[in-house]
Amino acid sequence: MPKIVFGLIAMALGLWGVSTWWWSIVELLRGLVPMALLILGIVSLGAGVTKIKKEQPTTPVDAELSETSSQSDE
Repeated sequence: MPKIVFGLIAMALGLWGVSTWWWSIVELLRGLVPMALLILGIVSLGAGVTKIKKEQPTTPVDAELSETSSQSDE
């Protein structure tokens, strides 16, 4: 029960703070959104480069070897 009361009080104070300092919150978001997009872009770029590096092209010799080994298993 105390957790519910604390949660309700925290929500009430949070709503009061948002309504009182709305423009400060907007300014904060205007600064955080571009930074979040920049960080997300860096992470995505790193993930793409890592994926490309992990993909090794198979040479025709490797493909022939895998075909002959699968035929000998049969």
